[in-house]
Amino acid sequence: MNAFFFWEPVGGLTLQHKCNPYAGLLAQELEKLDIRLELGEYALEKSWLEENRKTFDVLHLHWLHYFYRRDTLENSVADYEKFAENLTYAKKVLGYKIVWTLHNVYPHERPFPQLDHCARLLVCELADAVLCHCEYAKGIAEKLFHRTENVHVIPHGNFIDAFPNEMSQADARTQLGIEEEQFVYLFFGNARAYKGIEHLVSAFLSHASDDAVLLLMMRKSFDVSYAETIEALAQKDKRIKVFTSPFFPEADFQIYINACDVAVFPFSEVLTSGSAVTALSFGRPVVMPRLGCLPELIDEQMGVLYDVKANDGLGNALVEARKLDMPTAQKATMTRALELNWRDIATQLAGIYRK
Repeated sequence: MNAFFFWEPVGGLTLQHKCNPYAGLLAQELEKLDIRLELGEYALEKSWLEENRKTFDVLHLHWLHYFYRRDTLENSVADYEKFAENLTYAKKVLGYKIVWTLHNVYPHERPFPQLDHCARLLVCELADAVLCHCEYAKGIAEKLFHRTENVHVIPHGNFIDAFPNEMSQADARTQLGIEEEQFVYLFFGNARAYKGIEHLVSAFLSHASDDAVLLLMMRKSFDVSYAETIEALAQKDKRIKVFTSPFFPEADFQIYINACDVAVFPFSEVLTSGSAVTALSFGRPVVMPRLGCLPELIDEQMGVLYDVKANDGLGNALVEARKLDMPTAQKATMTRALELNWRDIATQLAGIYRK
């Protein structure tokens, strides 16, 4: 069986591509089950759909805004109409099966929010199956997008095999100039406004003790001005160490993650988080808001969940994180990561494709 997988436009479906490794790990396991994934073309032209129908059975969609969001509302509406027409043609005329994975409730940046909502209603109407990473997301699909049948909960897989992990904490800290006895908080990921990194810096300045260090490993490519704002805030305290790059090689992640005691993700909004799963894949406890799928991802042994609406919720969580039994927390997080294995995920997805 062959399926088109509409992933990152500049990405690919192997672990060698410079993009989220989710697709490469999934493709690798599906191949063992005689299912081949190939990148789909976001133009979604009727001629392309027709040419490939004999050899491809499934259109697996992910981030819908790539199909229609353009620089202007006029162009976005035009491309949305084309997307709606051609996806309907693919389903009702050509007989493609359509699968959608609901990674986010809506895109993180929303210049044209009504189109985003319309796209989700359209896909939930046409899709043969909708995939969610947790029960909360399944409820969102029903409440906001009126999808009640063939909604499947399949967890986000771990990244254990995506990143080298051979460096000890001592060696990682030596490389970053951090003392063995210091307590290290880490944020890593794209510098984007919804990540709430400025709130982490503020909470750290207000609540962290003198022996604490805050590491910021920020990908500085999507929103450069936001990243530069965070860099300026970080200059207020020498305990904050900032590292930026347009793209961090997979081998570099072990330096930062293994150097930390806990990873902190101060999202202002979130449904699922690949960054949180990455931290678990290194056996690192996490501090996160009680939002979206995150309460279903970890328990109290694996980190600290805080209420984003509470006064000083994040700051108090940073304090609480220091009370964790670290050996127990690290063991629990790695156990959880191992449960999120791609073999089981691929088997479940293969069954949905074939059904």
